[in-house]
Amino acid sequence: MSFGYRTLLTHFDTTPRSSKRLMLASSLAESFEAHLTAIYSVMSPLYTEPFVSDGGAFVAQELIRLQQRKDNEARARFDEVSRQSGRPIEWCQADGNPAAVVNEYGRCADLIVLGQYDPDQANDITPDFIGRVILGSGRPVLVVPYAGDFQSIGKRPMVAWNGGREAARAVSAAMPLLRRAEMVQVNAFDVRSNRGAQGDLPGADIATYLSRHGVKANVSTSTGRDVDIGNQMLSRAEDENIDLIVMGGYGHSRAFEFIMGGTTRTLLESMTVPVLFAH
Repeated sequence: MSFGYRTLLTHFDTTPRSSKRLMLASSLAESFEAHLTAIYSVMSPLYTEPFVSDGGAFVAQELIRLQQRKDNEARARFDEVSRQSGRPIEWCQADGNPAAVVNEYGRCADLIVLGQYDPDQANDITPDFIGRVILGSGRPVLVVPYAGDFQSIGKRPMVAWNGGREAARAVSAAMPLLRRAEMVQVNAFDVRSNRGAQGDLPGADIATYLSRHGVKANVSTSTGRDVDIGNQMLSRAEDENIDLIVMGGYGHSRAFEFIMGGTTRTLLESMTVPVLFAH
């Protein structure tokens, strides 16, 4: 993977946000001369609407007709984005739980591109969709924020480093992007419990590793005691004009993060720039 991505997969749905992430995925595919597949998979209204059982077959038929119209509109938007991009994009449509579908298709991709869940807008996915893909696909997952336009990424990426297994996998998975960066900012967070740092400066070890791959990197540490690590990351990203965060996903169990909170959860809820996760 260090030589580049060859196959990208992006999730497409009925929301307008999917067009923006398809454009970003297309831009990445073009820059790496990679094949891009858009997998269209949404939750069936028969499963998401609790009143279907009260209305019987008539309500179910109306919901199916409505979904068919939304499917056709989504395909029309896909065709328009594909035309604008000027490159071939494969379209696949699959029924079933979207997370299970994306996991199945994504295992034959180098990178999966998803969109952040927007709690204030209509969604074709469940809130745990992204977490299930990060944990279940076995592939790095690039999550695009629902707010903002991101036509390109990776000029100024930040590696959120804690010396853990997931962070190491994220760096390896992001290497095609990191090698193209103008400068990579390695930020070592939670240095008091850092599990893998070597030497006097936490993060110096991974910066040395990056340099051997031809990647220029600066190293800094963050030790804020009054702000959780996730918000420290977001603050540093804003201060340093970062356009991509690279980090390990779910270093704790997902159940732990759901109950206690965690860095992955914070980023998934509050991200302001695209984030590449690996587990």
